[in-house]
Amino acid sequence: MKQKMFILLAGLLGLALAVYLVQHAGFAEIMAVLAVAGWGLLWLLPFHLLPLALDTLSWKWLLRGKARASFGFLLWLALIRESVNGLLPVARIGGELLGIRMLSQSGVSPYVAGASVMVEITLTLMSQFLFALLGVVVLLFAVSNHLLVFEVLGFLFLSIPVLVIFFWLQKHKGLFSLVQNISKRMLGGYDLMGIIGDPHLLDAEIRSFYDKGRALLVANFWQLAGLFAGTLEVVFTFWLLHHPVPFWAALLLESLGQALRSVAFVVPAGIGIQEGGFMLFGAVVGIGPDLALAYALARRLRELFLGVPVLLSWAASESHYMRRRWLQVSTGKEGVL
Repeated sequence: MKQKMFILLAGLLGLALAVYLVQHAGFAEIMAVLAVAGWGLLWLLPFHLLPLALDTLSWKWLLRGKARASFGFLLWLALIRESVNGLLPVARIGGELLGIRMLSQSGVSPYVAGASVMVEITLTLMSQFLFALLGVVVLLFAVSNHLLVFEVLGFLFLSIPVLVIFFWLQKHKGLFSLVQNISKRMLGGYDLMGIIGDPHLLDAEIRSFYDKGRALLVANFWQLAGLFAGTLEVVFTFWLLHHPVPFWAALLLESLGQALRSVAFVVPAGIGIQEGGFMLFGAVVGIGPDLALAYALARRLRELFLGVPVLLSWAASESHYMRRRWLQVSTGKEGVL
């Protein structure tokens, strides 16, 4: 309950920040920039499938030899995960938990599903770190006052121990087994991790993924390719707004914007944080606040127009699954779904 209240409060504060930024930059000016693109912004929907498809290739590569999940199905799950994280009032792990559940419903072992998503999240954090470092290099050449560069760089290096410990615990210590032991001590023997099954089996699956060294490198490659494709999406969006930007400026916006949103993962959809980041880093490359927020709103519109149909498809799938479940239980043919 406290966690939900914290997420709700973070979301409200982020929304208040976003409203303030829009009012400060001028709502009419922002709408005027968006009006230039008009219905052309709908081209962002199919274009966004490119970075998402590359990211899905990373997930599918991890699952090689573990599960026969089709690329199309995994792409749909990736869309659902992104839509849940972007449109529903949850922290950024909500979509990942749903992805594990739906992959398990398709016949994949729950431990394999959970382990694949955990390893993918870890690789995503590492890919975003490398991508953010590249953004810092661009920032170094884009500004004359390097104070901002040192601040961003210092923050990135502070995240290194967190990434290293997170990876080391998964690969060598068994993260979920450790959490189980700690929770039992703190909760007087209550097994909080029992809801996910046997944490030892999940840890074993995670370690088996990390033992696939070459597969991890290939998966990481596809994730980085997806991040660069996301940069092309930024270039395309500004082109639609009739304010083209060079690739290096788009890379700076995308890399550091992604890093900022990941840091503020408890804020639903990174609302307010993402908009503030685009204004801050946009100013570095000569993008005014009205244009930066017009770009941010164009991105939000893409999330809305793509995400709502995806969430409706998830609701229909969930309804079908529950109906099948009820029929199997009522006919005494309950089994693994």
